Amino acid sequence: MEHLDDILPEWLLGTLEPARRDAVARHLEGCARCRAELDRLAPAVDALGALVPPVEPPAAALTRLMERMEGPGRFTRWAGKVAAFLDVTEARARDVLESMAEPGNWLPGPADGVEMMPVETGPAREGMMAAVVRLGPGVRYPRHAHVGREWNLVLEGGFREDSGQEVWPGEELEKADGSLHDFTALQGPACICFAVLEGTTTFEEPLDAGA
Repeated sequence: MEHLDDILPEWLLGTLEPARRDAVARHLEGCARCRAELDRLAPAVDALGALVPPVEPPAAALTRLMERMEGPGRFTRWAGKVAAFLDVTEARARDVLESMAEPGNWLPGPADGVEMMPVETGPAREGMMAAVVRLGPGVRYPRHAHVGREWNLVLEGGFREDSGQEVWPGEELEKADGSLHDFTALQGPACICFAVLEGTTTFEEPLDAGA
């Protein structure tokens, strides 16, 4: 691009797609003419905000927004994926997701900072153990071996395996029979994931006292 006369307004408004934005940034580093034009346009773009009168949002808007972001309803979007993961109906999956908001449904896990909420599975998972697992940021789940396969589905936060692999919301991880690993919750929101185990696990290290 020779000069950016037609693109600078979009640059100032922040509406350029990432690839063009990067190209504009590189051009501005070496073009004094375009930097001067940018400085000339900037006050006009800044003044646009003064032309629109501020609107006071409804009093309940923030409350509703925070409930969608932080309340139990934030997991509703995962109902279909959880239903398939557990082999239950979507209605049952929504009930399970809503029940996660009840503190009394959670039990202490095998380490400090780990909580578990047992859940039921459908016919395709008959006889398997299933639970929602919650780990605080930076909490490590103890090293253990799988006797039988294990499946994990992350809903929030994420974790990093001892191998370095990271698992993020919406992603699934399957561990083979006989596999051995530990994992640590990523920094940020608590790691919340569903786990289904067709056999048992044996821990390879002493568990925290009181677990």
